[in-house]
Amino acid sequence: MSVIGSGKRQYASAAATDNLEELMALARMITYAKAVAEDLKIDLGAQSLDLALTAVTRELRRATNEDLPGLEPLLADINIELH
Repeated sequence: MSVIGSGKRQYASAAATDNLEELMALARMITYAKAVAEDLKIDLGAQSLDLALTAVTRELRRATNEDLPGLEPLLADINIELH
């Protein structure tokens, strides 16, 4: 493997890790917003946020399973409850 190829691979891995961290942050924000919507009895908002959380969770699982094997412990930091 060439040095250039190695650098590209490291950059791709770092970018993928950044993307995973951003998805985790987004999941946390959506989880918080959903809890607030439920507390305020905003049913449609809570349902919409639940759909958004499902989509983000699906992306996290896809990224972890396919793109970033071995990073599953990072998902343990997120407290996401799916219904």
